[in-house]
Amino acid sequence: MSVIWLLATMVLAAAAFTLWVDGARDKAVDRQQQVDARIRSSNLFHQVLFTYMTGKQGVEGVAWPGLSAVATGASAQSVEDFFDGAVSRLTAQTAAGFMKMNGRVLDAGDGLRVMIQDRAGLIGLSFINKASVFSVLSDMGAETVSARQLSHALADYQDHDDLRRVSGGEAYHYKEFGLPAPANGFLRTPLQLRSVLHWEALLRPLSDAWLLQRFKADGNAAINVNTAQNGAIELVASDLAVAQKIISERKGRLFYSIFDIPSDAQGAESSFFSIMPSGGLRFWSWHTNHPVAQVYDVQFDPLVSGQNSWIVNWTTRVVLPDEMAQRAAVKINHPFFHSSSSSY
Repeated sequence: MSVIWLLATMVLAAAAFTLWVDGARDKAVDRQQQVDARIRSSNLFHQVLFTYMTGKQGVEGVAWPGLSAVATGASAQSVEDFFDGAVSRLTAQTAAGFMKMNGRVLDAGDGLRVMIQDRAGLIGLSFINKASVFSVLSDMGAETVSARQLSHALADYQDHDDLRRVSGGEAYHYKEFGLPAPANGFLRTPLQLRSVLHWEALLRPLSDAWLLQRFKADGNAAINVNTAQNGAIELVASDLAVAQKIISERKGRLFYSIFDIPSDAQGAESSFFSIMPSGGLRFWSWHTNHPVAQVYDVQFDPLVSGQNSWIVNWTTRVVLPDEMAQRAAVKINHPFFHSSSSSY
């Protein structure tokens, strides 16, 4: 009988060892997949930087580089466009067309996903000069936080004095609420909003990805209407009806003149919407099996040459909400996005 028990124990041990080996192998394959994705993501990041720095930019985006020395041209303007102040239309130099920085998800092959945002399409937090941003945020929050509280708290957090605005807060208020002391300087990243009085409660149910799709640390509330996320337009537009009209119209066309952009009866939108990409880009990459994105925020200085002409303001990793992780991806017919390419 003891021999039978010994054999049974050996069989169970062998089965357990087999399961452990299978699990270890699966983890190793999974880890290798993550490493491969990180390497390819890094390559793509630098290829996108190369495209941005060398390609012709226009309302359409940035022209993908061609395989031959064919210059990207601008088509002739019509008389109507000229008098309307419309910018020239670009012609692409490859079948891939343009690197569109409107936040659409790109399929880079083998499960790798990339998203490129125009920084001009993001709302700057240094000087939010549009009251609607605060009022819309206040209305959407589960917590009872007023627009004035949001405005005053952000201003107090960034200014250099210790004088509290009516609905803001200084260091002693932060200590009372168990929050780190205010920076007394401009934000370094939009995620720092989670440390700002009143904003902390408002943003609690919202993801980091939600924040990074809408905001940047520098600048004001003026955004590129052609590249901004729908959520950013809803924050900046004077009312939801105007925002929905802009979102609806841009589905079928690009705006080549600010005078084409829908506005309220007073034309209040024109000073808060632009039509051209500028200021740099925000680069997202992730693998479909691992919905955690690596995000880079990059600015460019056109007056500086070489590697010093671009600056990575910050990089971070954020968990993607299901809506974003499962968003349909668009395949791009360009060697940069071919996994079999020597570029990788």
